[in-house]
Amino acid sequence: MANYDASSRYKLDTSGQLAFRTDVTTRNYVLYTVRQGDTLEMLAARYFGNMKRYWEIADLNPQIQFPLDISLGDVLRIPV
Repeated sequence: MANYDASSRYKLDTSGQLAFRTDVTTRNYVLYTVRQGDTLEMLAARYFGNMKRYWEIADLNPQIQFPLDISLGDVLRIPV
């Protein structure tokens, strides 16, 4: 699995203070539909073997504002 550089997904505004996500469509990913009981940590454990890597999934899905902010039926991009 390729290394993931999260810092490349952020840019600073002109003052250098505010970071925001950039387009992440160049990253290879699979689509996953959230099922009952799924969490980002559980998905990270399943796909990466390490639940602490949940932020990689959140980073690739700009609609996720908080790690617990996923709902049944959401379609997530999972980095590969």
